[in-house]
Amino acid sequence: MNEILLTYIIPVYNTEQYVLRCLQSIVGQHLWPDDYEVLAVDDGSTDGSRAIIEAFSRDYAQVKLLTQDNAGVSAARNLALDHARGRYIMFVDSDDCLGDDVMHKLLQRALDEDLDVLSFNYSCEDSSGNELPHTRQDNYATTGVATGYDFLKAHSMTPYVWRFLIRREYLQREGWRFDTSLIACEDGALISRFLLNAERMAHDDTVVYRYVNRSDSAMHNPDPEHLRRRVFSQVDAAALIDTAARQFESSTGLKAPASVDGLRNVYLYFSMTKALTCGLVDEVLGRIRSAGLFPFPCVGPEADYQGVKWKVIHLLMMRPGLWKMLSALYRKVKGAS
Repeated sequence: MNEILLTYIIPVYNTEQYVLRCLQSIVGQHLWPDDYEVLAVDDGSTDGSRAIIEAFSRDYAQVKLLTQDNAGVSAARNLALDHARGRYIMFVDSDDCLGDDVMHKLLQRALDEDLDVLSFNYSCEDSSGNELPHTRQDNYATTGVATGYDFLKAHSMTPYVWRFLIRREYLQREGWRFDTSLIACEDGALISRFLLNAERMAHDDTVVYRYVNRSDSAMHNPDPEHLRRRVFSQVDAAALIDTAARQFESSTGLKAPASVDGLRNVYLYFSMTKALTCGLVDEVLGRIRSAGLFPFPCVGPEADYQGVKWKVIHLLMMRPGLWKMLSALYRKVKGAS
């Protein structure tokens, strides 16, 4: 297999409104066509997404279409990883896109500094292209080369896999893949492993990625069974982050940075919040307890959350009977409104 410099991996499911813009933003980066490939994985789309990719690939030989029956974003990314030839991997969601002419500088830095991981900044916008404020304070100034451990001691741990260039050989050597049992928070479970263990990591302050906040995305699917699976995935991802942190500590003798446990706690917080609104308090608490994660600490500045509000919420969450009572009251009020 002939290695090239960069593989973009795009999981695609029913994003016909966005996928063309995504592809155009990638091939418009002024990289030599022979230096990169685009692996777009159609995850059983039922709209026109696949036809758009097929038509686009006829004009751009570096764009390849892979297909699978609907199995989720993790399986789609894993399939592409099995076919990837790039020295570096970049994950791009098909409803998002890249900034103008940003990848040459980024890729060159990763190559010149022989990095395992290079992170970068991003912007947020709505589906009409209007800029939105960040929900997290995680756009940082450029850093020099350090270990992932040292980076995480100074920065919160981002939960988005699309904001990294990752050395493919690094992922392959460790055998790391996305957990296909998760339908949410699958990013954080993998990120915790490759950041904690990176020997050479840096951050670049270039705004590379344009994240689109869609009201009709899978994260906003109101189907009760989907919500149940998503909440359980949050708990399971938190457990995987905890396992990665404890394994790191066991193998290195170092205490995992607070930012790693911070993301774990964020996932647990929001699983408990969603459990309250969905009436799943007993089930979610049981799952958290089975993972050995209850009680869990209050989130704080290490995870970009701070203030009295979070302390009050934590106080209530740590009293299961009260949290269940609040859940019943919430659903009664919502049902009456």
